Amino acid sequence: MRSAIIVSMVPVLSLILGVNAAAEPSGEARLKVLTWNVQLLPEAFDTFSSSLRKMQSARVPWIVEYLNAQDYDVVCLQEVIDPLITEALMEALKPVYPHQVAPQTQTGERLLSSGVLFVSRVPIKLVAFSAYEHSAGIDAITSKGATLVEGEKDGVRFQAGGTHMQAGHQDMKDRQYVEAVEKVLKPHRREGVPQFFMGDFNTDKGTEKYDILLKTLDMRDYPMDDPVPLSVDGENSWNSPNHRGGLIDHIFLWTGGTGSGIVKQWIQRARREHEGRVIDLADHYGVVAEAVISNK
Repeated sequence: MRSAIIVSMVPVLSLILGVNAAAEPSGEARLKVLTWNVQLLPEAFDTFSSSLRKMQSARVPWIVEYLNAQDYDVVCLQEVIDPLITEALMEALKPVYPHQVAPQTQTGERLLSSGVLFVSRVPIKLVAFSAYEHSAGIDAITSKGATLVEGEKDGVRFQAGGTHMQAGHQDMKDRQYVEAVEKVLKPHRREGVPQFFMGDFNTDKGTEKYDILLKTLDMRDYPMDDPVPLSVDGENSWNSPNHRGGLIDHIFLWTGGTGSGIVKQWIQRARREHEGRVIDLADHYGVVAEAVISNK
């Protein structure tokens, strides 16, 4: 009798306390992601061109210090190409971003890696990688392509793709748009699992080619909540003051039929003082997105 009274009181107590004993999880999670071209080119090439002398070794600890102080869930870095620097960077980020997918290399065909590094606070795993068949110039000896990882936050699954597309040579880039979606993104899309695609697309927003890129990927973009929505410009210490600037680094989303979406997006400008002058941590600024993800 006594136990029956207690059981019968549970719904009443739940209402009084504002708690639903049978409440289900919301099925949503907040995900904060960063894409950033950090310009860590091979130091061995420094002797061949002054354009490759970018204080790589000096900037690595600065980049680590900066990222470890942020609250990103998933970070996608591009141009992490120097092998020794890649290893040092991953090791230094591991205490804060323990889940990592290293830059991939097309075995036997390419000299250098893709340069795309994923580090994450939440569990992620490699799903797919394909180096672009069509490339030109220095890109032809790298494994630049599309990398896809899958992860989970608060019980919600998501996918995140990363890339660094061809600089110049629009004919090659046009083919890379198609390769990315046909070889990596589309084959692994599943209804109910949102899929991001981020990186340095070398394609400026507001151009005809940008519209073609979005249509080819079958993804959507979101507004930039920033007074100066540029990921490269002449204000950056590594660029010429005459640099016209542009938004060429992006975060796109395929919702997979879910209620997922990017709710806020802005530019990350990471700088520090060095020997009496302010230095940007890379020649690109990062792009940050806060998203609500769901499997429903």
